Amino acid sequence: MVSQQVLTKSRLGIEENSKEIVMVVCDGVSSADAAMLANEVAKKTVREGKRRALIYVVSPLGRPEYFEVVKSVIQENIGLSMSIRYSGSKPKDLLELISRLGNPDVVIAGLCGDFIQALDNAGYENMVFIHSKRGGDK
Repeated sequence: MVSQQVLTKSRLGIEENSKEIVMVVCDGVSSADAAMLANEVAKKTVREGKRRALIYVVSPLGRPEYFEVVKSVIQENIGLSMSIRYSGSKPKDLLELISRLGNPDVVIAGLCGDFIQALDNAGYENMVFIHSKRGGDK
């Protein structure tokens, strides 16, 4: 009988000693916003003297839409080793993720009012907002 391996949410060996960043990607992310997001990832990673980033993506958008933003982050940071993990689509998923990770940096791109409200309600302050036209969004 062949035993089945149980997949866990543990880190892979290559992900050890990585800068953990939670990226929330919503509607309205322009190419300029994606460039600022890529810069923010690089800045946060290098500031800690690391060459690896472990990015958790939370997005209510479908894969083609949010992955365009993630692709820009990867292309602009080709010198970093990056692991990308999709981690949900709802504010509840975001809150569970940051609870599990401790106090990760959260970078919010686009019109993410529900996610921002959930973080505000939880008293979370370790956030950076990237959006060129904030309008009614924070």
